[in-house]
Amino acid sequence: MNKRICSLLLLAGLLCPVDLLAQEEQPRSVSELIQLGIEKNIGLQLEKINIPLSDAEIVREDAVFDAEIFAATSYSESETPLTSTLSIYDTAEEEVLAGQLGLQKKIRSGATANLSLTSEWISDNNSTEGLDPRYRSALQLDLSQPLLRNFGSDINTTNLQAAQNQRRQTALDYLFQAQAIALQVELISRQLAGEAEVVDLQRENVSLAQELLSANRRKLEAGVIPISEVQEAETALAARELRLSLAIQRRDQLFEDLNRLLDHSLSQEFNASRLFQEPEKPLRIELPDDEILYAEARRNRPDLQSSQILIENFDLQKRFAKNQLKPQLDLQLLAGLNGLSGDERPGMSSNFTGNWADSFSSAVEREGHAWSVGLAFSVPLGNRSAKSRYLQAGLEKKQASYQQRDLESALKTALKLQRLNLHSTIEQVAIAERFTALAIKTVQQEKRRLEEGLSDTFRMLIFQNDMIDAKIDRISSFVQYQQAVAQMNFARGIILQQHGIDVKLDEKE
Repeated sequence: MNKRICSLLLLAGLLCPVDLLAQEEQPRSVSELIQLGIEKNIGLQLEKINIPLSDAEIVREDAVFDAEIFAATSYSESETPLTSTLSIYDTAEEEVLAGQLGLQKKIRSGATANLSLTSEWISDNNSTEGLDPRYRSALQLDLSQPLLRNFGSDINTTNLQAAQNQRRQTALDYLFQAQAIALQVELISRQLAGEAEVVDLQRENVSLAQELLSANRRKLEAGVIPISEVQEAETALAARELRLSLAIQRRDQLFEDLNRLLDHSLSQEFNASRLFQEPEKPLRIELPDDEILYAEARRNRPDLQSSQILIENFDLQKRFAKNQLKPQLDLQLLAGLNGLSGDERPGMSSNFTGNWADSFSSAVEREGHAWSVGLAFSVPLGNRSAKSRYLQAGLEKKQASYQQRDLESALKTALKLQRLNLHSTIEQVAIAERFTALAIKTVQQEKRRLEEGLSDTFRMLIFQNDMIDAKIDRISSFVQYQQAVAQMNFARGIILQQHGIDVKLDEKE
């Protein structure tokens, strides 16, 4: 039996440190809860995936200018009837084995370049050709450069620039959502901490009613007071137990709301009371004037920065659409070397005899070359599509500008409202402090009067309720002040910095 008890005690000793360690790992401050929210919130993690998606889009748009290698090979055979008196054959017979290898690339200026090497093996019964079989090889460079429409690096990299802007915008959107998650976590955690304090106060209120009920029952047995005062205490106790139950329900609901934001990372043993901090006396907050505050918020708010990037993207689209109004005028250049070699046909002689490799060297030695220069012009009649796109891009930019102005106007209003809210909550905290001190003093005085027989249960219950309500109002006003600070920090775009949190996106950012 002793061995069994020792084993159980040893097992309990091993398990308890684990439980205590797990409890200690739970967040101990609002800042730690916000950090946990940024790491665990599912919606935020979904938003973060858009960043590598934007990186992939940049690579895809930049890859348009990558060089491309190409190759082709073919074999053909033909017999064509002839009626020419210059030929001793009734049909023209020909076999051709051809191959091509090349490199092509789109250049950011809009030009397309094509460098190709072609070679053919030809065997036929054409008696006018001195070589059979013969090898024809050519090295050729083709270049087409737009001079009006699609001319210039800025125009041809429009999609790439837009993708780069989109990447910046995606990162800012993620940062703004991280700030929004931080605000939600702080608002709920502050309220949860306050509600945990309210639960303790309601328990205190229940204890006061129980003490009064016990005292009244003793007085009733002594014949000092009537039964009605005992009933009043019992009624008050039931009412206070109900208020306690409602407070516990609100606390538990707030805990679940917070835990949902954190992807259920908090254990049920999470102690919300540790989050509550007693207010400083007196509360003070220093803010710059409205113009400085607004300028600071414009620099820090990711949503305003993202809105500005959206306008830049519409600028890119408008510039591209304006370029598309121009006619298509392309400069086309060609330069090449041509070579020939082969076996002499019986009874004939040629200066180009040689094997397949000699067909390349003969291009230089025999000065076989080709070149051309030309212009190609086209324009759609009416050019309605380009005109419509240009008009559309201008209207979309105008829309984005109005949206940004609306954001700026909303920001100005939010900053002013939060300033008023802060000053009001600071005043309310001071009033609640004074109210609480007076209510505590009144209860103490009334308790002495009750002990001296100068008061009754009804009055004592009223003053106890007033005291608990005053304490609850004090907590509520301080929670509202903390929430007002959080909302002001969010409006200023500095809520993460205020909690010492630096959101790192990746190496590029």
